[in-house]
Amino acid sequence: AISLPSLDDLGFSWEGGFPVEPGEWAAQTQLEYFCDTDRAIAQYDDQRDLPFVDGTSRLSAALKFGAIGIRTVWAAAADAYSRCRSDESRANVTTWQQELAWREFYQHVMYFFPELAEGPYREKYQDFPWENDEEKFQAWCEGRTGYPIVDAAMRQLNESGWMHNRCRMIVASFLTKDLIIDWRWGEKYFMQHLVDGDLSANNGGWQWSASSGMDPKPLRIFNPASQAKKYDPEAEYIRYWVPEIRHLDTGPLVSGNISEEDCDRTGYPRPIVDHKTQQARFKDKYQTQKQAVS
Repeated sequence: AISLPSLDDLGFSWEGGFPVEPGEWAAQTQLEYFCDTDRAIAQYDDQRDLPFVDGTSRLSAALKFGAIGIRTVWAAAADAYSRCRSDESRANVTTWQQELAWREFYQHVMYFFPELAEGPYREKYQDFPWENDEEKFQAWCEGRTGYPIVDAAMRQLNESGWMHNRCRMIVASFLTKDLIIDWRWGEKYFMQHLVDGDLSANNGGWQWSASSGMDPKPLRIFNPASQAKKYDPEAEYIRYWVPEIRHLDTGPLVSGNISEEDCDRTGYPRPIVDHKTQQARFKDKYQTQKQAVS
């Protein structure tokens, strides 16, 4: 008889549990629950960007592994739309369908432009002067950048194998625009850790964040403090994933302006870069590269 090696034999371990229950039955159950018009789908537009609220479908892993098909999901969305009792609810369902369409869009982009798996869509940024500081990259990976919303997101990824979509955009912008590190480093790290890691969607998201992909507004930079203030205003998400600073006041957690005294007392790192300074530096590099290849 042939025996297969265990995860332990292969040097893998998973102590955090699965972020979603695997399998077709579980995916179908989750779809039905989400599409109940008295639940999340009816408030999707308002809640989908709030990382501490269970406001998304959580079907990405099931779609990635084929435990459920996109046509089944789309049909459920159409059915939910028909059962809505208000224009507001119907608008929420439509927003979710638009998000599903992004997944299909990136699948098509990767099919017609397979070279994107290796490099940027905008060829002029193929040789962009990334700084690629390995020490800063490691701090980003481990969730110890000194920016609470970034660190919370990275710790969620490392501990659960999943990250809220809004936070994926925040940490991707931070890696590329604040740390000035090649988006492909982050893309690879995500694929190594995300349970729902999908080549096309992951690549598309990273290129969008790095300003090298298909985007009519290419130069977009997220301010971590502004993002936290808008999407985690009470620092609930931050407190959950960064427990060593959960006792601090909400203001410093959201703004990231944690005193040196509190950093020393809690062991939380000071910011590894200054956002305003790095934003200006990235813009200069971006414009220089743009002019050089025009």
